[in-house]
Amino acid sequence: MEAIIIQPKDQDDLKFFVELAKRLGAKFKTLDELQDEQLQSRMLQNAETNEIAKSDVIATLKSMANEDPSPYNED
Repeated sequence: MEAIIIQPKDQDDLKFFVELAKRLGAKFKTLDELQDEQLQSRMLQNAETNEIAKSDVIATLKSMANEDPSPYNED
């Protein structure tokens, strides 16, 4: 499945796009939600092992630190 990323210019535009997606019946997630799910998935996978690759931890932390915070807050 393909996806698009829309970066709204302000909170009002974000609310507009969220409402539009809901009305169209489209699935949507914020970037923060997607990253949280990916991190949780990796943590659960690693919980089954005794070792975690240091490079995986560093890469995940770097990608999280380099992202701009999402302007979306559910009201």
